[in-house]
Amino acid sequence: MKNYYKLLLALVGIFCLSSNAYAQETGEEIYTDYCEACHQPGGEGFEDTYPALKENVFVLGDTEELIYLMLEGRGGMPTFIEDLEVEQITTILNYIRTSWGNAGDEIDPAVVEEAFDFIAEEDDGFGPGN
Repeated sequence: MKNYYKLLLALVGIFCLSSNAYAQETGEEIYTDYCEACHQPGGEGFEDTYPALKENVFVLGDTEELIYLMLEGRGGMPTFIEDLEVEQITTILNYIRTSWGNAGDEIDPAVVEEAFDFIAEEDDGFGPGN
């Protein structure tokens, strides 16, 4: 019976470790990996080069435009449609809309997924955001 409990405990431990390995990334982690180099740790950006995300009217404004910008890029900003999953894009958008004093509403993942699918189906790779 002791061996049964040891085996059960080992299996639970393995499950916990494996589930942590696939834990969802936080908005801060995704921001650090993909956005921070240009937009700075506090969202301040670089004047005349990369816009601040902190207190940015565009970031807090029309969510559809923001989604398409994130998916397709614009100017010096890269496209993220091939680099990030819908869940990651939604997470980062909600992170920048609610960080550094920003008070934007959260974006529904279904809206991001709809835009993602729309752009992915187009021949030219560009949607209404450009």
